[in-house]
Amino acid sequence: MVQELVQAAFLIFVAEMGDKTQLLAMAFALQFSIIQVLGGVALGSFLNHGLAVALGAYVSQLVPLELIRLIAACGFLGFGLWTLYNRQEEEHLHTPGQGHPILVVALAFFIGELGDKTQLSAIALSSRALYPEAVLAGTVLGMVLTSLVGIGAGIKLGEKVPERTLRLISAFVFIGFGVLGLWRAVPPHLLTAPNIAVFLGALAAAIILLIVPPLWRTRRTEVQGKYTQMQRVARELKRHLAEIEAAVDDICLSEKHCGVCRGKDCPVGYCRDLVRQALRDHLAAEPHGVIPRARTAQRFDEAKIRHALALVRQEYPDCESMPEIETIIRRTEAVLRTLESHQTS
Repeated sequence: MVQELVQAAFLIFVAEMGDKTQLLAMAFALQFSIIQVLGGVALGSFLNHGLAVALGAYVSQLVPLELIRLIAACGFLGFGLWTLYNRQEEEHLHTPGQGHPILVVALAFFIGELGDKTQLSAIALSSRALYPEAVLAGTVLGMVLTSLVGIGAGIKLGEKVPERTLRLISAFVFIGFGVLGLWRAVPPHLLTAPNIAVFLGALAAAIILLIVPPLWRTRRTEVQGKYTQMQRVARELKRHLAEIEAAVDDICLSEKHCGVCRGKDCPVGYCRDLVRQALRDHLAAEPHGVIPRARTAQRFDEAKIRHALALVRQEYPDCESMPEIETIIRRTEAVLRTLESHQTS
């Protein structure tokens, strides 16, 4: 009796981890107290699973036990494969605005679990149980414990253990019980090596087909998302560097005032070269050379220097993965500060 209770509680607890039961419990916990939510879960699960257990116990009197065990084992396999089926469901939760909190939660859980794998599990367990009432107590206990985890751990659990992992654990528990049930229910003369090999091969193929495509799609989506993010950061950074380049060009006095252009030997030309390196992705770990000095006769527009400094100092897209860009920007800032101090000397 105790074994059936514990087995039922464990199966329901694992099956509902990461499922809508926990999400429903967390949603109600935002409105009602923990006691009210757990009371509603217990009442709704008792009514729902009570019907399931009663049906399972009645069927066991009409159908041979071996057939019931075989059907139950296939049911567990089906539940496991169904759990692996990574489908996106849009569920809309409509909570009545009035009524006692416990009754509101109980009604939601009673309706929400109708035809669900939890109710079908209760039918399968009770159909082969010696003590159906122990199965009922175990399934209700499993639902309460699962909801308690959803309320208590909530978002923290979701952050530490991905829903995908919870579903995999739940699925393989069901599949394991299904395989074990088939081993016990299938007649011995059918348990030949070829039959077992064909069954395990088909089961493995089904599991792979249900796991690999969703994982591949998820991975591809993540890679595409990261690539798109990198493209966005690159575009923003290019735009920012182009603004800095235009501001530096505006500082230049041109050959009319300076005579022959000194190029990178002039602080303005040096800045221009740095920014153009970054724009063209011709990056070095450290900008080469010593910062050139402006000639005494060169007098630049202080407002233009301050504008360029403001652009350099403003926030720009995160470029932790591109430290060379940050080095160039900081180097450009140092040159512009030198120009600024030159004007006041």
